[in-house]
Amino acid sequence: MSSLTIELKKCKRSGVIPIMLAVGVLGGLYALVNFVIRKETLLSLPLPPTVILLTQIYGMIMVLNMFGIIVATCIIYHIEHSGAAMKKMYMLPINVSNIYTSKLVILTVLLLFCIALQNIALAGIGATNLPNGTFELSTLFRFSMYSFITSMPVLSFMLGVSSRCQNMWMTLGIGVAGFFSGMTMAMGEHQLLLINPFVLIMKPAMSATVALDPTVIVMSLIETIIFVTIGQLLLKHVRYE
Repeated sequence: MSSLTIELKKCKRSGVIPIMLAVGVLGGLYALVNFVIRKETLLSLPLPPTVILLTQIYGMIMVLNMFGIIVATCIIYHIEHSGAAMKKMYMLPINVSNIYTSKLVILTVLLLFCIALQNIALAGIGATNLPNGTFELSTLFRFSMYSFITSMPVLSFMLGVSSRCQNMWMTLGIGVAGFFSGMTMAMGEHQLLLINPFVLIMKPAMSATVALDPTVIVMSLIETIIFVTIGQLLLKHVRYE
């Protein structure tokens, strides 16, 4: 049985899969209800309809996605940490870095599916509620990929934290602290603030346009690679105490 198959079974037992699916569904429902209630007010804004749909709705969806990532990463290593199981795995013919890689793949796919559900809802709103000929599906697709890429640094960072913190409440505390730090720093213009992964995930929500920021994209990709590499190296070379 492959490591990925084993991890999928663990995720089902721990509730990670239902949590991420619920976040996707809730995000889509929020977008639908929010737009229906505020339709007249939103469409009266001096912005293109597609821009209004994305910039005025995405903020709360981003918060849902972020807390979905935090909660999912908190519990995804719970089985391994229970009963000091991770310490015992080093004595078995098991590659613990494969566990990390499999969990990363599963969470990445779940996040992508979650964002897809939310953007399907946005596409439905755009096709049925925006004035004829104003909805731009290509813009929605680019923005959805932008939001996915900027979410990956938080996911990879939190997974690395979860893999090392045997107390899931410590992982949760770091995630909540990261959320507040992102809220505080996201409005800043200095490029050094992008070092904080929680700032990167908030950038699409803080923008007044749907234009993709190349610097944010590059930083997101670099930080994702760095966090994934560090997570794997720590599992290979730093034993649990």
